[in-house]
Amino acid sequence: MPQPFDFDKTLKALQDGQALTGKDGILTSLIKQLTEAALAA
Repeated sequence: MPQPFDFDKTLKALQDGQALTGKDGILTSLIKQLTEAALAA
């Protein structure tokens, strides 16, 4: 089961200048979860 999306952690990473997308991007795990849910539906 995937971990829930952590908005506080995401906001902190964004403030620290981390990239939004890419291998270690902030939104990568959320995009993955959304894609898997869409494919399963």
